[in-house]
Formats: sequence, C-alpha cells, structure tokens
Amino acid sequence: MDFILIIFYGFVGLVGLFLFIVYAVSMGIDHSKSVKALRYELKELKKQLKDTEEEKNSPGRWL
Repeated sequence: MDFILIIFYGFVGLVGLFLFIVYAVSMGIDHSKSVKALRYELKELKKQLKDTEEEKNSPGRWL
C-alpha cells in the first residue's frame, strides 16, 4: 500500500511541477509581447517628438 501512495504522490507532484512550468512560460511569453509593444510605442513617440522638434526649429516658420 505504501508503494502505491508513493507512486501516486510522485505522479501528482510531477503533474503539479508541469503545470507550474507551463504557467511560468506562458506568463513569460505574455510579458515578452507586452515589452515588445511598449518598445514599439516608445519608438513611435520618439519619432513624433523628433518630427515636432524639427517643425518647431524649421526656418520657414513665420513666428
């Protein structure tokens, strides 16, 4: 009987470990995608800021 319990608890432990690893990997992938999206937004904001500064400093302005 003890042998069966050891096998059962070992199997439950392996399943729990597998689920934990799957969860951690999926959270890492989600985090990676959000970081990529934030980097893209930052590049777009920098580009807009650069364009705005160039328009402000252009010699063709009347003000």
